[in-house]
Amino acid sequence: MERINTSRQGELDVAKALAIPYMVIVHVYEEMSVVDYGVRPDSLLRGVIEFLGGPLAAPVFMFAMGVGMVYTRHRNPRAFALRGLRLLLAGYLLNLVVWGIPYLLAKMRGHLWYSWSWIDSLCMVDILHFAGMSFLLMALLMRLKVGRYGIVAVALSLQALGTLLLHRFDALPGVARYAVSLVFYTSPNVYFPLSLWFVYPAFGILFGEFLQTVPDKRKMYNRLALGSAALLAGVSLVMVMTGWNLLDNFALAGESYYMQRFPVSLWTLSVIGLQLFICYRISLCLHGWLLETTGAVARRLNVIYIVQWLIIALSLMVMDIAGLPDVPLQAVVLVGLLITALSIAVSLSGRISASKRLQKHE
Repeated sequence: MERINTSRQGELDVAKALAIPYMVIVHVYEEMSVVDYGVRPDSLLRGVIEFLGGPLAAPVFMFAMGVGMVYTRHRNPRAFALRGLRLLLAGYLLNLVVWGIPYLLAKMRGHLWYSWSWIDSLCMVDILHFAGMSFLLMALLMRLKVGRYGIVAVALSLQALGTLLLHRFDALPGVARYAVSLVFYTSPNVYFPLSLWFVYPAFGILFGEFLQTVPDKRKMYNRLALGSAALLAGVSLVMVMTGWNLLDNFALAGESYYMQRFPVSLWTLSVIGLQLFICYRISLCLHGWLLETTGAVARRLNVIYIVQWLIIALSLMVMDIAGLPDVPLQAVVLVGLLITALSIAVSLSGRISASKRLQKHE
């Protein structure tokens, strides 16, 4: 089919821009607040925070990454492999700065840094590691000339295998266990192993390939909203009837959210479908500076992600040294929004400075 929509798609930029504050707020909630998220949400505010920071954060980023793999101009195995390696390196360097160095400083002061070991702080598997592994896997699949439906089949097979092998590698020594953790879930410090989460970029690739051929996006998104709503209602009903607690689809308690299984992924994909419809409608209202800024924020997503973790890590060290109390639940959203604003400002400052220098030379 003829490819029509080949430029940047505003609704994807809106989805990523909205997911940024959700991500930061849930990180403040997890790392800086008084909340014991080891138990299921026991209030509306906790439920909303964990929902927004669940299916509307990391899965949206992953899905959008898959769409981006279709739209990028550098779509070849070598470019994908190099990008994957750079993302993996960035993930481990971020671990060192955000967790490894504070761990050592806390040990020197005789304080506990969570219940982690030095290896835990350096080797935890987060979304940058997942993104790196996804690009490496895609480089291999492109080299093998696997099509979009084959990619989805690989993703579903990987998730089935990852589910079967949950905790099978837990007895491995630290470094070996974390090497395996890039693909399989092995411990609570493994948040986004490739096998359990690759379904989201895979379906993003499928969606991106389809999106490029759509002549009437308004009609397409209306149909997507109806289909997603029906799927969400149907999956939710089956879950409730079989005794599945819907909170476990996104709640942080027991790490169930990070141990993705197919029913949860199907439920989350339907949520993403509804979110894309909403973001498409929002994108139609954006013009001028607002549209440009949304696109700039979306393009700087990785930088914003890194900066917000640096700010949170620095804040935790200051709170520890100064003996400040943890953030109360009622202040989590406010603190999260402040860190979001600061992270975006810092991340965009270099881009704005470079733009001004370019204009000056012109």
